[in-house]
Amino acid sequence: MTNLAEENVRNMLERVGQEHLLQPSPPRERLQGFLHELQALDFEKLRSIFVSSMTSAAAATPRAVAPFPDVTFLEDLPNAGAMKARGLELIAAGKVAALLLAGGQGTRLGSNAPKGCYDIGMPSHKSLFQYHAEKIISVKRLAAAHVGANESSVRLPFLVLTSSSTDAETRSFWASNNYFGLPAEQVIFFEQGMLPCFTLDGRIILEAPAQIATAPNGNGGVYIALQQLGLLEQLEKDGVTSIFQFGVDNVLCHVAEPTFVGFCEANGAECGVKTIGKKDPHEKVGVLALSGGAPSVVEYSEISREMAEARTSSGELLYGSAHICVNWFSLAFLRRFCSSLLDTLPLHVARKKIPYCMADGTIVQPSEINGVKLELFIFDTFPHAAKLVALQVPRELEFAPVKNAPGSATESPDTARQLFSNLCHNRLLAAGGSISQSQPQGSGLIEISPSSHMLERASARS
Repeated sequence: MTNLAEENVRNMLERVGQEHLLQPSPPRERLQGFLHELQALDFEKLRSIFVSSMTSAAAATPRAVAPFPDVTFLEDLPNAGAMKARGLELIAAGKVAALLLAGGQGTRLGSNAPKGCYDIGMPSHKSLFQYHAEKIISVKRLAAAHVGANESSVRLPFLVLTSSSTDAETRSFWASNNYFGLPAEQVIFFEQGMLPCFTLDGRIILEAPAQIATAPNGNGGVYIALQQLGLLEQLEKDGVTSIFQFGVDNVLCHVAEPTFVGFCEANGAECGVKTIGKKDPHEKVGVLALSGGAPSVVEYSEISREMAEARTSSGELLYGSAHICVNWFSLAFLRRFCSSLLDTLPLHVARKKIPYCMADGTIVQPSEINGVKLELFIFDTFPHAAKLVALQVPRELEFAPVKNAPGSATESPDTARQLFSNLCHNRLLAAGGSISQSQPQGSGLIEISPSSHMLERASARS
């Protein structure tokens, strides 16, 4: 690239107020590539996105929130057996795909690897990825047995959303572990988009010379990636009619759980949501509610103390159904939304401490919030669904997130490990097993493989 081209880029940056991106001067080996990168950016669009997001956040007025009127509790689910059977039939027929959100790193866990590679410390030392893969193997086996088919004939596409920081390592990890027993051609990796990070006044942040600070565009970025890469169209051609979506850090998630699949299909839903009961009225979680009359996930900060503590005549919290990022979507709904409504997804403002590069090349680690990341949320499609249904499941059976550092009191590898062990303990007893009072020294943990027949038989209800 010529000096003239560099001057043209510099002039362009000055026109859009981003001239600092060439300060300090890019290293010679990065100059040409960085100039190409800058030329490819739509600065006017980025400015518009930033301004509209910040304006919306500043002008946000309290939403008109009301309780979601129709949460079905698993223990009260009528015809649960028939719904599970229907779910198994759909899975056996190749009508269901699973979608894993796995773009994050295990930074808070003390690891720079993809979070799905993390070992929570169970006796088998399996990774989160392996647990989820084994659950898919298990449900395929159940579905095959239900319809009298060979397990190898059951096709369940498994889509794994990565990010630029986890994609290569995630693919390598799965390949080196032979896809944990899943057919390699049915495991589909795809990468979510990235967005620049901004200062509070809208300047794009430079994290190092010739390197723009970027961040994944949030879990709602999955919709853009699915559409842009033609994955929804391909799934439709393959006969898939619905997608079960979940997050990588919930070790207790029942992947492609047939009762939930059958429940959503039987109710003619476009979206389905699994919820759990809040621990207490003021637990800091998003809850399923109505906003402006449409189903939404409402953050705890949007609910007053009085609303949080309000109860039904039977004593249940009115706003007590916590969203755990386990969702079901009809493929027809996703096709319709992604083809015509993607631009309606709001970008949410997250104010952060973002390292930045000064004009002299010094890298600064800020002690106070100095920047903004913009994120899409997966639940912002919910208001667009013609019908959304919710199934509330026991927390202790289906929710053990791994978010916080080892030793943390909540949502840590330690708490997830104990919850997993407790579930295995109870299912072993329910299956007619017995447990010796003497445990291996330093262990005390019980683990049943998600792919085992014993766990399948014990999990008939859930």
